[in-house]
Formats: sequence, structure tokens, C-alpha cells
Amino acid sequence: MRDPARFVADTLFRTVADDAPVMLWISGPDGFCTFFNREWLAFTGRLLADELGRGWWQGVHHEDRDRLARHLQRAAENRSPFTSEYRLRRADGQYRWVIGHGSPRLGPSGELIGYVGSCADITDEKQQQRESEEQLRQLAARVQTAREEERANLARELHDELGQTLTAIKLELRRTTSALRSDRVDRQTVDRVQSLTGLVDIGLSTVKRIATNLRPATLDHLGLAAAMRWEASAFRASTGIRCYLRAARESTGLTSDQQTVVFRIFQEALTNVMRHAHASAVYVTLAERKGTFELRIRDNGRGIKDADLTHPRAIGLLGMRERAALIGGAFAISGQPGKGTVITVRIQTATRRRR
Repeated sequence: MRDPARFVADTLFRTVADDAPVMLWISGPDGFCTFFNREWLAFTGRLLADELGRGWWQGVHHEDRDRLARHLQRAAENRSPFTSEYRLRRADGQYRWVIGHGSPRLGPSGELIGYVGSCADITDEKQQQRESEEQLRQLAARVQTAREEERANLARELHDELGQTLTAIKLELRRTTSALRSDRVDRQTVDRVQSLTGLVDIGLSTVKRIATNLRPATLDHLGLAAAMRWEASAFRASTGIRCYLRAARESTGLTSDQQTVVFRIFQEALTNVMRHAHASAVYVTLAERKGTFELRIRDNGRGIKDADLTHPRAIGLLGMRERAALIGGAFAISGQPGKGTVITVRIQTATRRRR
């Protein structure tokens, strides 16, 4: 059997570099703790007799208990080390985030005879991490807003400038064709001019398609529901997959930025359906009640697998999740084999936030 004191020393070495008081503990094979050091008792403000056994469990935040229990059970079953973060009540009654490390103590035959471990307060570090994440999120939101503004400006330039120029060229070519015919120019020359008119028509269609992809005009002029209906119709025409959309109301309490994010999530979801779902139909609902907007997208495809949800190449899913987070929305996705996938996005409207 390895010396418990050596385990304590090893654990202390791992955490002392954090310059925080190191709380040490030892438990038996049943998970009941048999030792807590002075730093632990000073942190919790409880007597050693109160903490021994499962007494220390009373200080763990109730929302973290089930997760921590599962974590500890898995580690014990595998006789493996563990690291876990949870909230522990301090002597002043405040819950603080701690990180706990545990190392198994094994007997001569490899049987588990207990754990020795440590805890350290990491609340300040987590707060700094949250602040950094919030700053990054705000930066990403500004970048996303700037990108959408640039897309909108580019779409207007294409439609108003290039589109009008191509239209003027088309009209002039038509006049030229009529003049050539009246002057009895040879048929081959007239045909060439007419073919140029056809090329201009193709150019106009391309400009319209690019401008619409950059920023659908219906989103700015007719609203979110109308823009999504148009997108659903275009999706059905290009893929052959039926797309049904039902909106409880045409107007919405979402801000312009929120509507843009919802529309982009909808576009990405349709792209995923086309590429991966093997579905024949998509059902979309828009609802808004008591200051909460909900987008629900359901397909009848193969159903997304758990492994797909965390796959590093699932850029589309990550993008939808991040877009929702940028506007304070909640994103959820689930699937059942052979029964399709459901994506749900919930967002608080501006009206609710003002209350």
C-alpha cells in the first residue's frame, strides 16, 4: 500500500502553486471521509466531527450534488484519479467555487482502500474567466453586427448600382437590336447582339441571387416571418424537400439584430437538413408568448446522434449555438434515430427585458 502521507504531499504540490489555502482530506473505500485538515475546517467554519463521514456533503451546493456524486462514483468504480469543480459553502454562508483533486489509494492486490485529495478556492479565477468570456462574446457580437451591416451595404450596392447598370445595358441592347433589324443588318450580327442581351439577363439573375443571399430584402421590409417564408420556399424549390412554416403572428418584439440572428440560424438549420438529415420534410414554427420568442425546427430525417453534437467538425451546430448566445438566447438540439431532429431557440424580447 502506498503511504497516505505521500499522497497528501503530492496533492499539496499540485495545488500550492495557486497561492490559495489548500484544503486536504482523506476518505475510505466507502467514500466516507476520515480526515480534514485545518484549512478545510477554517474554510467551512465547522468542527471536524461535523465534517467526518458524509457530514461535509451538507456544505456542497444542492445543484452540484448529483453531478459530483456521479463523478465520484465513476472514479471509484474505475479506481482512477478525478478532478471536479463544485460549489462549497464557506464559513460566512457564501458558496464558493472549488476545484477538487483526488487520487486513489490501492492495496497490495490493487483493491481500492480510499482516496486522498485536496480542494482550492477558484471563485476569483472563474469570475475572471466569465468576465473574459463576456468580453469575447461582446466583441463577437460587435463583429457579427458589423458583418451584417457590411453584407447589407454590399447587397444594396449590388442591387442598386450594378443591377441598374446591367438593366440599362439590356435596354440599350434591345434598342440596338431593333435598329439593326430596321437597317437590314445581316442575321448573324443581330443574333450576336441578342445573345448579349441573354448574357445580361443571366448577370441580372446572378446579381439578384447574390444580393439576396447577402441580405434578403424581405427581412428589412416585410419582417422575420415573411423572410423565413421566402427562404423556406426557395429551399423547397432548390432541394425538393418540403418546408412548412407556421407563425403565430406576423410582427415580433425582437430587435433587428435578434431577427437577423434568428434568420441566420434558420438558414444554417436548413443547410444541415439538406446535407445530413436525409429528410423529406421540415416543419418550422414561430411563437411568441409573455415576452419569449421561440423558433422550433423539426425534420423527419435520420435523427442526429449524440456523437454528432460534440463532433469537432460540427461547425454548423457550433455556429448556431454561438449566434444564439450572442443575443442571450437559449439553443437546444435533440434527435431520435429514425424520427428526426428538433432544434429550439428561445429568446427574451426587448419588451420583456424592459420590465
